[in-house]
Amino acid sequence: MKHLLLAFLLTFVSIAAQSQLTKHTWLVGGSGNFYTYHEDYTAPSVGFTGKYSTIDLSPSVGYFLADKFTVGIRSLLSIYKGESSGGAKPNDLKFAAGPFLRYYFLDIDKPFNLLTDISYQVGINEAKTGDKPKGKFNTFSAMAGTEIFFNSSVGLEILLGYKNQITSFDNSPSAYTSNKSGFYTSIGFHFHLIKD
Repeated sequence: MKHLLLAFLLTFVSIAAQSQLTKHTWLVGGSGNFYTYHEDYTAPSVGFTGKYSTIDLSPSVGYFLADKFTVGIRSLLSIYKGESSGGAKPNDLKFAAGPFLRYYFLDIDKPFNLLTDISYQVGINEAKTGDKPKGKFNTFSAMAGTEIFFNSSVGLEILLGYKNQITSFDNSPSAYTSNKSGFYTSIGFHFHLIKD
């Protein structure tokens, strides 16, 4: 089964490998990251320690309206789990979707290219524990970096950028709003598929 799937993917990539960054090309792919961290939280009325893990998956589909310029839809799925010293086991799910714009700067026939990418997603924030509160989640990012092409249709991107995330629970006794911003890195793969 593994060999059949690999053969299918290689055939699909080789058939679709007609163009990289030209008008009427589809951009399909995404990025993901996994991170764990330890938190020591201290406040006048409460203190705890905890270990947490987060998985972020961000698939996207875009279309080149002009050479080197893509418009598309990007989604974000973020799963957060952990356990604190007080016995709490948070289990949150965030889902958002929205538009992105991407522009490549170098000639379209280069084996790599420099790019900039701006996106905004809005969606839901939901806890799977406690009173199962729900709220809002939105994120804005502006990134720049490079995409290295393995062939004319598959590329590996490495981006650095700024991200701002606003998360809230608004139907819970523990209602809150969190505003996080800072710099981050992103690594992902994309397929450039020409429209027939």
